[in-house]
Amino acid sequence: MGLGVLEDKYLSHVPGTALLTDVAGSDNYQSNGELSTSALRHGKGRDSDVLLVPQPSNSPNDPLNWPTYKKDLMLLFICIDTAVVGAWGPMITPGFVEMSSEFGISYNKLNGDLGYGILMIGLSCFVTNSMAVVWGRRPVFLLGNLLLFISSIGGFYARSFNSLLGFRLVGCIGMSPFEVLVTTTIADIYFVHQRGVRLAAWGLCLSIGVGGGTIISGYIIQNLGWNWTYGICAIMFGVWIIVLFLFCPETAYRRDESLNTDLGTGPEKVDRLTGNDNSKKGETASTGAEDIIEVEVVGIERATTESAWSEKKHSYWHDLKIFHGRVSDDPFWKVLTRPFMMLIFPQVLFSFFAYGLTTSWLVVVGSVLAQLFTAPPYNFSVSGVGLVSIASLIGALIGAFISGPVADWIIKMMSRRNGGIYEPEFRLVLIVITFLLGGMSFFGFGWSLQVEDPWIAPVIFYGLQYFSVGFMSIAVYGYLTDCHRDKAPEAFAAINLRNIYSFGMNYFISDWISSQGPKEVFCIIGGIHVFICLCAIPMYIYGKRCRSWTSRVKIFERVMRA
Repeated sequence: MGLGVLEDKYLSHVPGTALLTDVAGSDNYQSNGELSTSALRHGKGRDSDVLLVPQPSNSPNDPLNWPTYKKDLMLLFICIDTAVVGAWGPMITPGFVEMSSEFGISYNKLNGDLGYGILMIGLSCFVTNSMAVVWGRRPVFLLGNLLLFISSIGGFYARSFNSLLGFRLVGCIGMSPFEVLVTTTIADIYFVHQRGVRLAAWGLCLSIGVGGGTIISGYIIQNLGWNWTYGICAIMFGVWIIVLFLFCPETAYRRDESLNTDLGTGPEKVDRLTGNDNSKKGETASTGAEDIIEVEVVGIERATTESAWSEKKHSYWHDLKIFHGRVSDDPFWKVLTRPFMMLIFPQVLFSFFAYGLTTSWLVVVGSVLAQLFTAPPYNFSVSGVGLVSIASLIGALIGAFISGPVADWIIKMMSRRNGGIYEPEFRLVLIVITFLLGGMSFFGFGWSLQVEDPWIAPVIFYGLQYFSVGFMSIAVYGYLTDCHRDKAPEAFAAINLRNIYSFGMNYFISDWISSQGPKEVFCIIGGIHVFICLCAIPMYIYGKRCRSWTSRVKIFERVMRA
């Protein structure tokens, strides 16, 4: 048992499990047990005992081999874009009361009908995800920004609710790549021990957009009108189309499968690398863990010396091409249907409930802030409602600066204590923080509103929601990436079905609060949140066995190969 994670009885190397750190002897010999790992590439500096997972090829065009500054600069541009995208969705919520009066419809109908955008994101992410898997990430990011640019111009000139709704639906299609592909891009260019900080940076920028955007938009709506929120976004998306074109090359890359030390080593891979035909002799079941790792070392040595990897570095002008050909041989329709089928995987199903429902509640809470704070006893103005989001912004900032480094530190520390072996379930330890503070934040938010505490009380609890849920996001995205890195886009598309839940909640949350009161509503939400967090305990214990099960049972194999 590796630190509480039950060992599997069937596979010597379960997909997701990886050799991450060396156990250094007195002579500083790079090794793991009796096996030399000197043939494998390691990190640098204080991570010199950390093996790079996955192992990079020798090609200068492999994104894993890009200079760190190039990776981080590209991620910075994408994260800034993500912040604007995050702001684009909820930026008009501070003006919902005024807009409902202008269009002559009720607050609940305005909130519910605009919620069709959330549904559109949930459905369109399957299409944009499939496009990215088959044709690459770069053209899909550019297409998403183009659609947001067009819809923002349309939103600026919209003079009726139906025209506004139509343009928002187009923009929501453009938002969908940022629901899935940023985390996939992080998996494309960073190693396992580097992903926590980068996932936190992405989550931070998304939260800054959602929270900070409504702070600014409140003043824009109050002084210039709600149309101008779209006008400003149109300018920003127009500029960012050029930025992404110039500085964000394609990250999808085909490398020798022997280098993917985190994807598991099946019997057929052992036979292929060793040249044996053990499958006919029935000997593969007895293959030991050290034998598997030794075979991987042999495979990596062979892969890195293959002439196929001796390719010339692409020029900058070559990287500017929008389309670089297919990056996957799978038919588009198979990739399109795979996320739905992946919901039968225990890891994906857990992630759907843990991440999907928790983050959906943040969307729902944000949509009713105007209803809660423009009414007595608070009587906030439109700009005042926007200022409530300062709490979420502060919570997200503090959470991101803490959760990312802590996530990477935890997996390295636990891997060292586990004899150098990394298990994806180590990511789930972060959910303890979400369990303690997240439940408190939902219960406290509803209770303080019900008893009409001073405005500072519910605002603090609102900020605490963003702080705690940030840990859940990093834990789940990191866990899912490490369990199914080769199918990460499809897995992320599957858990983003949560947008359908958000759409449904948007339709009745306003009336529910009006009829039952905020205390009952948010205590129910908090109770569900606590239950979901507790489900991480059996997932941590049995997660490795679930990964083994889904990699060797035929129905799951068919899904992965579909």
